[in-house]
Amino acid sequence: MAAHSFSPLADLVVELTDGSNKHLFLVSSEILRVVSPVWRVALDPDSKFAPLEKITVNCTEYRKTTVEGIDPLSLKYVFNILHHQAGSTPRLIAFKNLRSIAILVDQYDFASSLAPWPQFWIESLTANKTQHLEHGYEDWLFIAAIFTDVLVCKNIICDVSKQLICDLAISSSGSSASSSITFGQAGALTKDVSTKYTYRRWDKETGKGENVNLELVPEKILAFIIKERRDRLSKALLPIWTFTQNMINFSFHYPETQATVYCKNAECFALALGSLFRSINGAGLQATLMAEKFRVPASLSLQMAIAAVESLRMTTLILERLATSSQFLLDDNPTHNPGITPELYTLKKLVADLPEAIFLRDQHESTTKHIEGRFQTCPLARHLALQQQNAVTVLAQVAGYTAVSS
Repeated sequence: MAAHSFSPLADLVVELTDGSNKHLFLVSSEILRVVSPVWRVALDPDSKFAPLEKITVNCTEYRKTTVEGIDPLSLKYVFNILHHQAGSTPRLIAFKNLRSIAILVDQYDFASSLAPWPQFWIESLTANKTQHLEHGYEDWLFIAAIFTDVLVCKNIICDVSKQLICDLAISSSGSSASSSITFGQAGALTKDVSTKYTYRRWDKETGKGENVNLELVPEKILAFIIKERRDRLSKALLPIWTFTQNMINFSFHYPETQATVYCKNAECFALALGSLFRSINGAGLQATLMAEKFRVPASLSLQMAIAAVESLRMTTLILERLATSSQFLLDDNPTHNPGITPELYTLKKLVADLPEAIFLRDQHESTTKHIEGRFQTCPLARHLALQQQNAVTVLAQVAGYTAVSS
């Protein structure tokens, strides 16, 4: 049982159990009571609560209290700083040590008493680095919320929350879990709420989705992340879902109000419909885009959903812009507008006259090719391309949590 003394006037032992080992820290109860309102009450010698247990160390009797949730090295850093013996304290510590210290600070409320050390540690771990944005470092949101007086912490909260909005896939842990969350006061999520959800995040190293633990993330920030993710997914996917549903419905009828958006050429429409459905299936979006009712997908992160939307391809035809026909309507040129079905020889003539293939397999080209002139791309292709661009814009406009957000 190791004993560490931090003051020649030590009158209190703080006991920490680390696995099978016990560590005893001989400290000044007066200092702890000055820096922490929690310790001020707990260590009050005139407290009405039950008196502290006594322990003998090196033939001297002390009152004893315990702490948990922190490792011995981190607690040593804390007590050295509080007892004005910080000369040996490093300016760079490991992330796990910083998180451990933040947990203790949160329990006993003495963040300001550690200044300026949290600033040294936080800046050394984040300056010119992006590790805090990666999988496994989500607790930076908790650390930065504890040490809010450190200026860089506002940027950390904004950047990490923004990354999580893009990266998280959120699903209910149970079938009865509600899709909405109601939060109370500041602090970590309560157990009954947090256990309703499973959080997964794409890990670049393993190349797959990994579960992440967000229990320490302050509930206001987590609520913001969940809501922003849901709203962004809805804003990006709902127009594509509506387009897909209209494609399904318009395969049976063509409302006149949509004449400028949906192709009236039967062959082009059938080609577009079949190729779109095949692409949706290949992108893994069939459960979302072909469902009768739109729902925000739980299994997809915003970034993965946008990537899947970007991968969609729809094959259409390049046809005549304007129909020209004889008085007998026998040589109508094929267009995307309603009219007489063209004869085979007119279609062959169109193919011969086109400077390229009649098939347009990448709808994004429909917004740059044949803007004017004899030929025209399909309005379906142009509409899908614009909706895909909208989805990419939604991802680019994601903003992280700030004080204004709350």
